[in-house]
Amino acid sequence: MRILLATNDFPPKVGGIQTYCYELAKNLTSLGEEIVVLAPRVEGDSEFDKRQNFKIVRIKKKISLYFTFFSILKREKIEKILVAHRANYARLASWVNLLLKIPYDIIVYGGEILIPGRKRSIQKNFERAKKVITISNFTKEKLIEIGIPEKKILVIYPGVNPIKFNPRCDPSSIKKKYNLEGKKVILTVSHLVKRKGHHNVLKALPQVLEKVPHLIYLIVGKGKEEEALREMVRDLKLEGRVIFAGKVKEKEIPLYYMACDLFIMPSYEIKEKGDVEGFGITYLEANACGKPVIGGRSGGVPDAVIDGETGLLVDPLNINQIAQALIKLLTNPEVARKLGEEGRRRVEKELNWQKMAEKIRGIIRE
Repeated sequence: MRILLATNDFPPKVGGIQTYCYELAKNLTSLGEEIVVLAPRVEGDSEFDKRQNFKIVRIKKKISLYFTFFSILKREKIEKILVAHRANYARLASWVNLLLKIPYDIIVYGGEILIPGRKRSIQKNFERAKKVITISNFTKEKLIEIGIPEKKILVIYPGVNPIKFNPRCDPSSIKKKYNLEGKKVILTVSHLVKRKGHHNVLKALPQVLEKVPHLIYLIVGKGKEEEALREMVRDLKLEGRVIFAGKVKEKEIPLYYMACDLFIMPSYEIKEKGDVEGFGITYLEANACGKPVIGGRSGGVPDAVIDGETGLLVDPLNINQIAQALIKLLTNPEVARKLGEEGRRRVEKELNWQKMAEKIRGIIRE
């Protein structure tokens, strides 16, 4: 089947949504579907696009979106449209369905449906979609609240590549680079934005250090909160305990997971901004590397982290809970090991990109 995947979020831009869309396109292609991706121009896209085995059309200017969208449908003989994240494509897909009878499904990641004032446009743009695929039960509930019929909504969890992220990766280069030998290491991999909860981890560290004195907090990523976080480190006198690794190469990320004892990201919802963790692929990446995880009981995170089985869930705004969860896993290596191993088994069995693509392919072909 010739499928157009229309998204505003695609590599080489980095992020969970971008990873999701790329893995969907790649794995649908490996299953025999003919995929054309429509995505915006971003720095480095030409070299990235050349390496793919599916076609990518880049939009140079927003004003050309409508022309490009319709020309692709005709030129590529598109039989099905997948809209992934953003309402402008859903609006176009609805028009196309009305005019040309090309069916479309919509993939909802999370935050895009929570932006204040979007309810009416979402209802209208989603009305003609055959199915609405979402990544967590949290986003399913939000879609129902907006007015999307429950029978139209399907929850399919994202995945991870268990070959790329695996416990056999050798982290010695990372440990040497940051002098981590003999240290207990906690890790966060994410954009440095407020809802990820870095600041609450920092607030919990003084309490944790009383029980785990050789602790290092390794932060991977860049973002607008970096300076505020660095200031917190100074105020809390945590210099030497917190390492800002910045943006790292994609191929090195599994090594960072393997260099840590546990992964933590106590994300929380900022309702007034419609900002929430729709799922949290990084929890799965850490689990795939055999590491236990700590997540915030918020948004779609409870679908990504099974409390007491693959990690621990905490109130993301409760500093004491965050500290106690860290202490529990850092001082009980057997408990941490079991959580990490169960997380790895879950990824291998059900939460990988191939399984996700097979499920979505079945929906597309209904």
